[in-house]
Amino acid sequence: MGVSKMTGKFLKVKCGKCKNEQVIFEKPADDVKCLVCGEVLAKSMGGKARLKAKVLEVVR
Repeated sequence: MGVSKMTGKFLKVKCGKCKNEQVIFEKPADDVKCLVCGEVLAKSMGGKARLKAKVLEVVR
């Protein structure tokens, strides 16, 4: 068996409330909250998340 390839990208986003920048996965299993203020940055949708934060860049 081969190594499975992870589908999805990591995104650097900026919280609209406290301006914290953090890296999140674009397909999270659960809602993603800001590590500083607790604001929801991405809502889990069973696939790609509904982003609530500004995307700054795609991290490779």
